[in-house]
Amino acid sequence: MARSTNLRNGLTRRIVVTAGVIVTLLTTACGKPSDRDLRESFAQQMAANKFVKDFQKNGDDLTFTGPGADGTVIKWRVHIDSSVIDDTKDADKPYKGTVKSSWYAGTYKVEPDRRESNLPLELISTGLAQDCWAAWNKTTKQWEW
Repeated sequence: MARSTNLRNGLTRRIVVTAGVIVTLLTTACGKPSDRDLRESFAQQMAANKFVKDFQKNGDDLTFTGPGADGTVIKWRVHIDSSVIDDTKDADKPYKGTVKSSWYAGTYKVEPDRRESNLPLELISTGLAQDCWAAWNKTTKQWEW
């Protein structure tokens, strides 16, 4: 009798855990993308830039070597300061993700002005800057920068 109860409890536990995993997967696959997904996509977009070399990610800090404003190769550090996901009225792209980040060329913090990022063109060629946004493509389930 005790063995039967233990087997039944073990089976019940497995069913509950499996059901929880399935619900989590369905929610993630069908629901709103997470803040973590947005930040990861930002990092992937940066790493995909052909001018970015030696890319490394450590939490919200991204480091690489790339072109400086004067054309020399310089060490860069980008810190993701914040990210927000907002709903849109577009059925195909139902979410807009905004990422704010601080960019450092060596030890110098590159500050944007009203209309310009003040970053080298090569580094902003993939749509990233200090204040940038992406649209969530419902079909591909990916951020588009």
